[in-house]
Amino acid sequence: MFGSLLILLVLPITDVSRIRGMAFRPAMKFFFWTFVVNFFILMWIGSQHPNSPFVEIGQVATVFYFAWFIIIVPMVGLIENTLMDLATEFNDLSSTSSSSVDE
Repeated sequence: MFGSLLILLVLPITDVSRIRGMAFRPAMKFFFWTFVVNFFILMWIGSQHPNSPFVEIGQVATVFYFAWFIIIVPMVGLIENTLMDLATEFNDLSSTSSSSVDE
């Protein structure tokens, strides 16, 4: 249980995206809402008796909880940064090719 609280300290290090808010990050919005659903699943599983289906559901939800901080947040940030770089290069190429056509 202590690890679930300590993992929150890792988030400023693992968030490598250049955009800090989620207003213009649709992939991060999707994963955030999956994280919220996972949080509610973990709360529900915590209230159940440790029987066969609940234990496995709890294990999968716990793995996703920690994977969100360690794997998903950095991966989404790197993908979004790469897509922003590609869009910038594409815009630069299209603006230079359109200016050469005008001449």
